[in-house]
Amino acid sequence: MINLTTMDDFLPKKEFNEIYSNIPFLEWAPATNYIDGVDHIWYSCGPLSPQDFSIFAKALENKFNKKIISCKLNSWTWVNTKEPIPHIDYVKNKCEYQLLVYIRSDEGINAGTGFYRKNKEGFEIDVHVGFKENRAILFKSKDCLHSPLLWNSKSQTGRYSAIFQLVIEDL
Repeated sequence: MINLTTMDDFLPKKEFNEIYSNIPFLEWAPATNYIDGVDHIWYSCGPLSPQDFSIFAKALENKFNKKIISCKLNSWTWVNTKEPIPHIDYVKNKCEYQLLVYIRSDEGINAGTGFYRKNKEGFEIDVHVGFKENRAILFKSKDCLHSPLLWNSKSQTGRYSAIFQLVIEDL
């Protein structure tokens, strides 16, 4: 069973608007973001500055009532991969939870995230979370197959987000 929570209007409006305006102008690189056997899935620019990281950490506390214990990875991401590639990012004591915050794209079903279950034929979408600006998704990493859903998108824009691989605790 997938354990996820979504929250709209995750970041304060002022900070979100600044991020929204600046994110397309960051320096994007594929760096080491890959999954074996697959061409790159996303471009990144990270880690976030300490100032930007603190905005997200504070919002996580205020909106989800969670405190960051450790952060394995945090980055701005830009993805435009058309093929869904379900994967798990879980690493015990390093990536127990993931926080994904949508920043900029075309709102609609084709820019969200799919959460999958495995069946005899392969993978089947269990839950779909559509793209909405400033929407956060917090989910347990273990056994959580997920992938960006841009497969039917007509847009060349792709999706800009912030991602965090975390260990967290309740406040």
